[in-house]
Amino acid sequence: MNFEDKINAIKEKVGQLKKVNNGILSKDELKEIITKRRVDWIKENLSEMLIKYGNLTPEEQAYKIIFLEHMKINPMHSEIERISKNKIKIKSYNFCPYLEACEILGLETKLICKEIGEPAIQEMIKFINPHLKFSRNYNHIRPYEKFCEEYIEFIE
Repeated sequence: MNFEDKINAIKEKVGQLKKVNNGILSKDELKEIITKRRVDWIKENLSEMLIKYGNLTPEEQAYKIIFLEHMKINPMHSEIERISKNKIKIKSYNFCPYLEACEILGLETKLICKEIGEPAIQEMIKFINPHLKFSRNYNHIRPYEKFCEEYIEFIE
């Protein structure tokens, strides 16, 4: 993502969150907008992505598809660690327009990520594999920590 793309992404998120702050949109309405956009993307790209990452476990597929392909995170800004047979931990150090927008507007990232961002990722992940679950450790989230700690788990 180049500098101009990052600025535009921040402006978009600031605009969306201002609408929530000003009562023009509810958090649920914004969550639905973001979820629809992400689900539309996954529906359009999933078959190609599953072929591309067909040799990986479902949780690794989900990581690659959502984090690297959809969010365009530079792999150097994200670490994954297998913590059990069916679960990976992700440490995200990447550029995040929601983090930037929250800092600009003085909003709590824990609330915005939990109420608006996390449900959209959980919906995307269901399309990759209905046995997958996405979660985030809100005790390890930016700007309070150096990274956001997230998990993808295959529930049998």
